Amino acid sequence: MRIPEQKVEEILHSADIVDFVGQFVQLRKRGKNYVGLCPFHNEKTPSFTVNSEKQIYYCFGCQEGGNVFKFLMSYKKISYVEAIQEIAGDLGINIEYEENKFGVQSETEVLF
Repeated sequence: MRIPEQKVEEILHSADIVDFVGQFVQLRKRGKNYVGLCPFHNEKTPSFTVNSEKQIYYCFGCQEGGNVFKFLMSYKKISYVEAIQEIAGDLGINIEYEENKFGVQSETEVLF
């Protein structure tokens, strides 16, 4: 069983990274970006930036960055599939899994 790539893209485009990250990090608008204290390391001045235009985040202090899936994976220490499922659930998007064409799990699926 796997999540179709078009469904992953739909979830990614439906999730606003500013709203999502804002649930975990207090963000302030600064120019076209939002900034806050990084949740991945201790700091006194904000180096954590969220770009709503590109739908990515980046910390200039610890070099952690990525999209909404990567943020949730790092923040909650969960897998990629679990991050997709949680965000889809928050957005009310139903995931329809597709069967593996060969009837056997791929090496990646076994690892997940």
